[in-house]
Amino acid sequence: MKTLVIVTLSVLVGWASPALAQDSKAEARRVLAKFADEPSVVDVQNAAASYARVHPDVYDAWMSSARWAYFLPRSLRGQIRRTDDDQLDVRTTTSGLSDLVSNDEQLQLELRADWDLTRLVFNRDQITAARQIERLVNQREDILTTVNKLYFARRQLQVELELEPPSSVERAVRSQLRIDALTADLDALTGGWFSKQLPARP
Repeated sequence: MKTLVIVTLSVLVGWASPALAQDSKAEARRVLAKFADEPSVVDVQNAAASYARVHPDVYDAWMSSARWAYFLPRSLRGQIRRTDDDQLDVRTTTSGLSDLVSNDEQLQLELRADWDLTRLVFNRDQITAARQIERLVNQREDILTTVNKLYFARRQLQVELELEPPSSVERAVRSQLRIDALTADLDALTGGWFSKQLPARP
């Protein structure tokens, strides 16, 4: 008889555990849904990266500029000449085109461009750009790590206030001040963008 009771209880516990787990997940989703109107952590990361000008698009632009800069000529010179039919009188002029050519004269245009092709093989600007990009990548990682810590610390305080409402004014004020401090930190990293995206307080 005792064995039968123990088995019955174990069956009841086995059926109750999944139900409790489902209820806990549903409650967690309900609590987190209260903050769905606030920016996501990815949105805050992008805003912080743009504000600090360490967005990946900047790296690509730098490398592209350094790579193609030396395809342009190092110097460019032009000259206009006019000659007679016998090529006896060659003169260089800077007058207007209407005064350059008469009936017995020919117009010659000369353009000279110089390239430094050694820079296409070994480009110091690319090395400099690569070093700057490495520095910016490290700075970007530090900023995003800081954003993550501040964002989820703030969200944890919000959830705690939702699950366990303060029983005293002192605790309520202290908790709200901590949230406001974290909000200010995220504002500092995003140039004030974060608080502008928050819904108005009731």
